[in-house]
Amino acid sequence: MLPPNVSKSDFAAALQEFESAVGKEWVYSVDDDVALYRDAYSPFAVEPPLQMLASAAVAPSSVEQVQQVVRIANKYKIPLYTVSTGRNLGYGGSSPAQSGSVVVDLKRMNRVLEVNEAEAFVVVEPGVNFIELYRYFEANGHPFMVATPEPGWGSLIGNALDHGVSYVMGDNFASARGLEVVLPNGEVLRTGMGALPNSRLWHAFPYGFGPNINGLFSQSNFGIVTKMGFSLARKPAMQAEFTVSSAKSDDLYPLIGVAQAMRQQGLLYLSSAASPIRSPMGPPGIEPPPHARRARELLNRRDGGSPDEWDQLGVESGVPVSVVTGSVRGPTQIVQATLDYAREQFAKIPGAKFHIDKALRFPLNLDEIPPDQRPKIGVPSLWPFASLAMGDTRRGMYFFSPVCRATAEDLFAIRQTVREVVLDHADESIRDLFLGWILANTVYPNAFIFAYPFAITDDASVNKKYRDLFTRLVDTCAERGWGEYRTHVAFQSEVMNQYSLNNHVLRRFCESVKDAIDPNGILAPGKSGIWPRRMREG
Repeated sequence: MLPPNVSKSDFAAALQEFESAVGKEWVYSVDDDVALYRDAYSPFAVEPPLQMLASAAVAPSSVEQVQQVVRIANKYKIPLYTVSTGRNLGYGGSSPAQSGSVVVDLKRMNRVLEVNEAEAFVVVEPGVNFIELYRYFEANGHPFMVATPEPGWGSLIGNALDHGVSYVMGDNFASARGLEVVLPNGEVLRTGMGALPNSRLWHAFPYGFGPNINGLFSQSNFGIVTKMGFSLARKPAMQAEFTVSSAKSDDLYPLIGVAQAMRQQGLLYLSSAASPIRSPMGPPGIEPPPHARRARELLNRRDGGSPDEWDQLGVESGVPVSVVTGSVRGPTQIVQATLDYAREQFAKIPGAKFHIDKALRFPLNLDEIPPDQRPKIGVPSLWPFASLAMGDTRRGMYFFSPVCRATAEDLFAIRQTVREVVLDHADESIRDLFLGWILANTVYPNAFIFAYPFAITDDASVNKKYRDLFTRLVDTCAERGWGEYRTHVAFQSEVMNQYSLNNHVLRRFCESVKDAIDPNGILAPGKSGIWPRRMREG
């Protein structure tokens, strides 16, 4: 495959120049090597003509080599698509948004550049993943937790730039402290105080002078981030999680209200909400619980079942109807006092049951903590994907990831919206995956985020039905005020199109920036629905 609008001779010349820049062994153009950059979980798994494919890949090891790669790409107008460790499964992996792009693989830039214990920050390159940072901290005795998402193989920088989340810090990009970026013309820019020569505050202070432009490089194609600082969470003396449950649907309103008030007071760093009785789907291959049949009957009704019916089913089955959770960490006395305060506040809701799930004291004995629980204490794990592999994952999955306000009103409303779309447009064979409730996490202080899984099968017609359903969900939720916070690379233009206020002024602004700083349109064309002028009509 050739890059779009690039001749075979120009591409061959570019590959030779890439080899001179980074070394011949770090330029991949043989089909078997390039195939490793396919999306392992592509929504077009059995439809090869629709897949996004790279033409080659190049793996620089330094900022200077990244600059050279960018300048060569400008010379031949070859689109580049940057990945850090290329494991963003469910959201596109390492496949480019524009077929024929050359993947810039930053896995060799894998150094931990600085750990500042006094000011609690770390500076890393893009190839450093969560597992490697955890091992580095442990080997050197650094007293910090790692803000790992559930799969620990990902890049700190790549995860943060894509608005990834963790159980330790919540919004990982919010902890960014100073970026180094190679711009589309090959220049190196440092944000914030890093723009000051000999700066003493680059990663210690979040701003500099003038506009704070860190966010311009998240979910965009305005530059290649080659260094980033992150603020860190110290290992606490104690970390605890509690659950509050109720047998009444209407109790979800005050339950969420109390949890949110504690979040806003800085007492909880994470919380979640759920309705277990409305979640009858169990793990693949596991016998569904006894109440599942009746729960499915209610979920398949147009009204979704009345609160009284769900409450009655909860009483009959012993399954909670409304649940919230909260997470606390810090000095032992503070954690214990916070748990006592939480117990008092939730006791004001008649019938609410408060339970401390676990109270861990540091230092930890990891042998006593199951692998699936380790990310909650800053220990990276591969368990989430290992557990999926043990089930019927077929060709994998991708995610519909809308966000709503952290209120019971919004939670019930978005669930009902998803149900209506599914009942109107999904075959009965795939409805169960979407009708039941999934956990709503508040890793952001005032918003619930979701991840509805869309299965990928060996049947192209079934996959097409899933994609059509995905599009309808995106459109309908956006119409009602709920946008996605991230999405698979295949759907990024579709999602950006929903952010249409004032004749798509957000997209037009991004396109203006793109055209000004990247006139040749070489960096990640199509990323987040931002296309360069020369590809915009395609």
